[in-house]
Amino acid sequence: MSTRKCWLQRGCVSGLCFIAVAGCSTDVARMHYSPQRVPGLGQLSNAIWQDQEVNAEAAKFVIYLHEFQKGSAKLNLGGEDHVKQIAARLQEGVPFPVVIERSMNSPVASEYEYPVHPSPALDNQRRTVVVAALRLMGVEDADERVVVAPAFSESATSQEAEAAYLRGLQNGRTSGNFGGGFGGFGGGGVF
Repeated sequence: MSTRKCWLQRGCVSGLCFIAVAGCSTDVARMHYSPQRVPGLGQLSNAIWQDQEVNAEAAKFVIYLHEFQKGSAKLNLGGEDHVKQIAARLQEGVPFPVVIERSMNSPVASEYEYPVHPSPALDNQRRTVVVAALRLMGVEDADERVVVAPAFSESATSQEAEAAYLRGLQNGRTSGNFGGGFGGFGGGGVF
């Protein structure tokens, strides 16, 4: 049903009949509506990608269990390098906390005797070592920034780690197809 309101005039002049529209008023909003604005590509998902980017940056400040010597509070070579990188980034003003992954490998006398129990004493020793290292590298608020907590991301299982390692060997050295893809260059690889 139209919302158009018109006044019609009828008349006849020299035998010809005519209908004239004297005046029309229309509801412009209903007759000529503008469709809803469709967001551009990426506008809805940009916030999601930005959140993932921030979370990935924060994950760089996690010191994992494998960066300590087994069962001790001493950092291994990779852990020392990682703490140096963290100190440099903290001095740039990065706002993330430094997280020491909570240990879950302490043997506890139990019926099963599997080393899957937390060790708060070891975690606190590791925290003390990392705080001292960061302070030596010029991070003044290291004591407030370093916490012990579970890692943000799940670690790989032994099967996943082995498969990734073997893929790296295959694509890097033993395969004859130049990096494992882009076919035709030395071995007919596929995308």
